[in-house]
Amino acid sequence: MSDATRRQVILRRDGEAGLSAHEMAEKVGRAGAVVIDEKASSLLVEGDEETLRFATDAMDGWKATPMKRYTVPDTRKKIGW
Repeated sequence: MSDATRRQVILRRDGEAGLSAHEMAEKVGRAGAVVIDEKASSLLVEGDEETLRFATDAMDGWKATPMKRYTVPDTRKKIGW
């Protein structure tokens, strides 16, 4: 069993060339990734890095961007000595 980490990637359609969102969702699904959200011009997919790389290789008309997560800073005032 591999020790690969699961990542989320945003796939965005870049122009009219290439596969439709539905066709791209089927392609990454067949590769083993999970489609979390599907819009007309973008997909949010999750899978291990190797699977995502394999699924997104040679995809014309689509751009892959890793999902970034941000933490909200604590803005409460601190009272102390």
